[in-house]
Amino acid sequence: MTKLTPDEAIDIAYDTFLEMAPENLDPADILLFNLQFEERGGVEIVETSDSWDQEIGTLIDPDAFVEVWVSLYNDQDEIDDVFARFLISHHIPEGEDQRECHVIWKE
Repeated sequence: MTKLTPDEAIDIAYDTFLEMAPENLDPADILLFNLQFEERGGVEIVETSDSWDQEIGTLIDPDAFVEVWVSLYNDQDEIDDVFARFLISHHIPEGEDQRECHVIWKE
């Protein structure tokens, strides 16, 4: 299995975020994201959390997935506000045209 490169994973998460955010975030959060992302925003890979099985109802192999967060940072360069957490499969199942992807949106 060929794993996604970090740039590929980040591109998938960011493109999906931009496409789905209007249906999944409060208008105030979308406004905040749009106003602050250029200065304080980030889309980055984080260590795959052990809690995804609770979120999606099935155990995952952390080596088969990558976790990416779309967020804003504070003045100390710490993540301050997470808008979406993505769990993206490294491979596309045979016979399918898209890889498995799960999203947890800011509530």
